Amino acid sequence: SRNTRDFLHILDIFDKHGIAYVSVTQPIDTGSSVGRLMRSILMDFAQFERELISERTRDKRAAMAKKGKWPGGHPVLGYNVDKETKKLFINPLEAKQVRVLFETYLRIKSLSQTARELNKQGLRMKQWDTRVGNRRGGRRFNKANLDYVLRNPVYLGKIRHKGEVNEGEHKPILDSDIFSRVQKQLSSNGEKNKSPNQNKHNFLLRGLVRCSACGYQMIPNFAHSKGHKYFYYKCLSVNKMDKTACPTKSVPARELEKIVLDRLAFLGRSRELVDRIVARAKEKSNSELPSKRQEKVQVIAQIGKIEADLRNVVDTIADRGKENPAYRALLDKVAELQGRKDALEVKTTELEHQIQDLENREIDAEVIRRNLENFSKVFGRLTPQHQRELLALLIQEVGYAQDQSKIKLTLRPLPDLGWRIDGEKISFDERQIWLRD
Repeated sequence: SRNTRDFLHILDIFDKHGIAYVSVTQPIDTGSSVGRLMRSILMDFAQFERELISERTRDKRAAMAKKGKWPGGHPVLGYNVDKETKKLFINPLEAKQVRVLFETYLRIKSLSQTARELNKQGLRMKQWDTRVGNRRGGRRFNKANLDYVLRNPVYLGKIRHKGEVNEGEHKPILDSDIFSRVQKQLSSNGEKNKSPNQNKHNFLLRGLVRCSACGYQMIPNFAHSKGHKYFYYKCLSVNKMDKTACPTKSVPARELEKIVLDRLAFLGRSRELVDRIVARAKEKSNSELPSKRQEKVQVIAQIGKIEADLRNVVDTIADRGKENPAYRALLDKVAELQGRKDALEVKTTELEHQIQDLENREIDAEVIRRNLENFSKVFGRLTPQHQRELLALLIQEVGYAQDQSKIKLTLRPLPDLGWRIDGEKISFDERQIWLRD
């Protein structure tokens, strides 16, 4: 790690378990005062070097953009990057696609409908190969990525970086007339879709509602018609594409929030129901934990076997050198084993998170009940901002299934929040806020 705080946190865990950290190439030995001093000095210099490299990289990219050079990043639809000069040059086939994209939007005048039309024609976003040969990009168009392409001044021969636009070295694909007409249409649509009442509702469940049909989050949405205000939680897939993307369109915000708040208040009053919920959570945890732990042991064993195979192959390469006829095959074997090891390590991390989640469900029913009882007492006296924060602390997810007209409420297995009620002043233990993440 080149972050002093992270490194010291790791060492603190080592110390708790009686583990010393020793380096064979540097004078670091946490068992002595001199070793601890050298450790701190070296880590500070390592972090300084990392930050210095980051600053130089940012400054270099900004300087390149000011000179009209391509500052790097993901390739842009319509252009390729010369590997030697790092300059953009036009990809004729993709440039034709860019012109079709702009002309189609001017004809249809709708991002979602234009995206659907482009997808029907088989057009896709930029696709490219990384340095190691992995394929990236090629996604279908949606409102978000289409809007990004339509607003990109790179097609006028300009370079945009950190909000600044400069003349570029590359050739333009579009003339300024069609680009400016598209920008006017985008601005016109944006002004037309703005609701003058969009800030009149607090959306207490912001970031908590998820569509059960497609798994996407449901985000706040607004509408204003014939003098009436309408507030919704709208499925993100529908918002990005169109109404055909998901059978769940939207759910009225006030009605959904009232159901959730009433349910939380009811749970705070119902001792028997909370006991049943906690009992089911414990039962599920007890049934799944052994198999997850066993699976983790098996995955770790597989990693150990692969590491042994890697050492054998590396030793063979070291003994025989590049003169070995099988040298290239051995290198490929190393890459293949390393890939398998990386995949298993990712799986190990996922299993650890699943095990931790199951272990966290082992919580006292009385603690849950106490949190919910206090919630019912104080929620109405909090500001809208604090109400949202409290709901995000108590609720992990609100699943909405429109076809079944069902709502699934998932609570967080929190410890006691340490409520403090002093007249009109209400607070809880803010050290627990990190548990939302």
